[in-house]
Formats: sequence, structure tokens, C-alpha cells
Amino acid sequence: MAWDKTLPQGSTKIRNLGDVITPNWDAIETADSTFLPQALNLADRDALAIASDPTAIADSVILYSKQDAAGNPQAYFIDPSSNVIQMTTGLPIGAATGSSNLPGGIIIKWGPCNANGAGLINTFTTPFPNACWVVIPVGTNTAQPTNVIKPTLLTVNKFTAVSPAGEAGYYIAIGN
Repeated sequence: MAWDKTLPQGSTKIRNLGDVITPNWDAIETADSTFLPQALNLADRDALAIASDPTAIADSVILYSKQDAAGNPQAYFIDPSSNVIQMTTGLPIGAATGSSNLPGGIIIKWGPCNANGAGLINTFTTPFPNACWVVIPVGTNTAQPTNVIKPTLLTVNKFTAVSPAGEAGYYIAIGN
């Protein structure tokens, strides 16, 4: 029996509620596709198995979790057009060098940066899959804060950093 959001009605008598509500409960328990939000994903429940991507549902975005190849839990969305959007990648990193994936494919990388007057090459630990859009360097020379590190020659693998005083510091890079 299909979900009927019009039941019970305000005029339904209490003695008839069982007959009116039971079909709706049946629709919920069997994960009938007419029940929205079916995004509760009742059909794919299994506490013992690693979840696969659920089936997309019209007019619903589903938030779900599954493990990556290393066994780390990851968060995902699937939209009504079956687009799967990964919200997290790997374990959270609190290290001096690392990266983080954001929704929509945006990647943020960070790490130490070295520069000199001619420009030193700084290589990313892992390359960006498509493009590096911007590198934001921050120098650590507090005695001469005007010695700015300027990034040039951005690629998916590396960037060159130029500083008149041979600055050292850190960078944040954004790409996809």
C-alpha cells in the first residue's frame, strides 16, 4: 500500500484511526518510494555490512556514511540527480603538512614554505588532481614583517616562492 499524506484527516474518527494510519506505517516500514522523506534509507539498513551508495530519491538529498578503502568513516551526500558528493577524505589531520577535501571538489593544502630572492620551488606532498588556483604564503620573520613571500608559477605539483630576504614560513593552497 502506498503512502498517503492526506491521512488521517481532521474529520477522521478515533475509532477509524487504525484503518487509516496502518497503510502509512506499512509504507514507512517497507521503504515504499511514495514515502518522503525516504531519505531515511530504510531499504539499505544493515549494521553488519559496509554501506554502498544509496539510490537517489526525487526531491531529496541524502546524507550517509560509508568507509573508505582504509576503513575510515567518510561522509557523503547523494542528490536527486544521483550525484555523489564526498564531504570528507581520510582522517582529520592536525599536522604541519596536510590537505582537506571540501564539498564540491575543493581541496585545501598546507605546509612549510621556503623562499629566496631568486625563488625556491616548494612541492606539494600530493598534487592537486586538476588545478592549483592560489597559494597564500605567510612568513615567520617577525623582525622584518615587510619581507613578503610571493608565490609564482603555480602548477598542480608545486609553486615557486620569492622573498627578498630569504623568508621561511607556511602556505595554504586552494585548488581542485
